[in-house]
Amino acid sequence: MDQDKKTVLIIYPASFKLSGLHIGIASLSGALKKRGYFVKIFDTVFYDLFGQQEWDKLRSDRLMSKKIVNEKEHWKVKTTDMKEDLIRILDEFKPKIIGLSMTEPVYDLSLTLSRLAKERCPDAMIVAGGVFPTLSPDLVIKENSIDVLCVGEGELALPELCDRVYEKKDFFDIPGLWVKDGGKIYKNNPAKLQDINDLPHPDFSVFDEQIFYKAMQGKLYKMANIETSRGCPYNCSYCSSPYLKEFSFKNEIGSYYRNLKMEKIIEQMHYQIEKHSPEFIYFSSETFLAMPKRDFDMFIEEYKKIRIPFWFQTRFETITEERIKALKDVGMFWLTMGIEHGNEEFRKNVLKRACPDRVIIEGAGILTKCGVGASFNNMIGFPFENRELIFETIKLNKKLFEISPNFESNVFMFLPYKGTELYDLCRRNGLLSAEICSHGHSLSDESILNFPEEYKQELKGLMKTFNLYVKLPEKYWPEIKIAERSDEEGNATFNRLSQLL
Repeated sequence: MDQDKKTVLIIYPASFKLSGLHIGIASLSGALKKRGYFVKIFDTVFYDLFGQQEWDKLRSDRLMSKKIVNEKEHWKVKTTDMKEDLIRILDEFKPKIIGLSMTEPVYDLSLTLSRLAKERCPDAMIVAGGVFPTLSPDLVIKENSIDVLCVGEGELALPELCDRVYEKKDFFDIPGLWVKDGGKIYKNNPAKLQDINDLPHPDFSVFDEQIFYKAMQGKLYKMANIETSRGCPYNCSYCSSPYLKEFSFKNEIGSYYRNLKMEKIIEQMHYQIEKHSPEFIYFSSETFLAMPKRDFDMFIEEYKKIRIPFWFQTRFETITEERIKALKDVGMFWLTMGIEHGNEEFRKNVLKRACPDRVIIEGAGILTKCGVGASFNNMIGFPFENRELIFETIKLNKKLFEISPNFESNVFMFLPYKGTELYDLCRRNGLLSAEICSHGHSLSDESILNFPEEYKQELKGLMKTFNLYVKLPEKYWPEIKIAERSDEEGNATFNRLSQLL
């Protein structure tokens, strides 16, 4: 069969300049190529579609990170029309199957692209997959431009669907797929979760070279993404992981939380380094340090041969001086951890994140002793929160910044994603009226909850000034309160105080 006739186009809607390699799409590409398919990616990362504020610029404006100094060397905003570019690719490749990676923040953009693809290629099969279709299949399947949903992981289901389409066989019974046939929808049982150690290496070669570059401490680096696990062992109420674990358990399809064997991780590291020559490596895991001693020791020994700077995400509960020192010695540059809220009881009872303050402070002390920098993630705008509780988050971050100025505090507006416990809580308490809620990216300073307008403006001001409160002495707090305002005096005060940092 001619390779051009076995093209699968994957559409990747993303927020403006939200770069970084997408593991899910790369893994699908690897699985499809193993079956002989040619994969083409169309992404929206560098289209400024709506005059969006840039992700990294927003972060630096809010004093969460350093301004990028080498952007012009690696990133170029596309000046062509996104729709015309997609039409050109559709006409050139004439794909029979079009995959659409769909997340809640870019749901509207996803629909725009799927409708355009269906209009241009009415005979093509459009398959929507990703977290949002998995969490909200009954909603997404209503969209006329979507023919098939992949509910769950797609490395088995999508290649099987492609094979049957090209072989002109029935495909209505493939596990993990919801398939439309006229007015009928075949809702098949979920597919068994595959042993991720058996998957081919993620295929990053399909991505635009610009997407490889991500910012680290004010500079763009070519960064490889190495998957080490899927899922998360914890049950935070703002995250979809608990639902996905329960979904997997109820349907008896296997454990949602899975780890790659260290041998496979090492093999993947060398493969991606040889293929792409990255300057930096990101280890993709919710809790990178939640690994047994044998695996950790094996990682350290192997990474001594590599020594490319790397970073990862983990939990404060996994931090030990012995491990941080060993990682620093072989090239660890940075790490990210979640605090989310500064009130211990609120964190435990509302967010289901039972990490005591003392563990957070001890972890920060270990990082400081070992000379390692870190970013701490926080959210504001939760249900049942108020200004006083938000200031407990500010004060805890302030304690950490006083331990080391080499720490950065990220602040995000809480978004109640569908499929999470807090989404259901917000709906029950009248804080959400729309079925689809979380449009836009998480650096938006607008709360979508049904709060009084005065409190929404207060949240907006606290998003703006969060890091001024964290990093400046308390004697400046009266002035920072003025800087919360969005009027001329407030903005001038914010700019003046920012210069002190």
